[in-house]
Amino acid sequence: MKCTTIFLVLSMVVLMAEPGDAFFGHILKGIVGVGKHIHGHIHGRHGEAMRDQDAMRDQEAMRDQDAMRDQEAMRDQEAMDQRAFERERAFA
Repeated sequence: MKCTTIFLVLSMVVLMAEPGDAFFGHILKGIVGVGKHIHGHIHGRHGEAMRDQDAMRDQEAMRDQDAMRDQEAMRDQEAMDQRAFERERAFA
């Protein structure tokens, strides 16, 4: 029922528009744009930019995790070196 009402209202707007308004051109461009959008979704081209952004974000997250692991490993190594130094100093 809502679709029918919307269709009738839009039809009246189109029929009442004067030719100088170029209203038909806007409607046709909108229909073509929607068709291209649907075509892109069907063929999987629509989300390429989003997939690229997701891939870049994932790579950045991996680099951050690697950097955190490296920092943690350095802290662990420093702690082990400090304990070894303290043991050697205690025996000397």
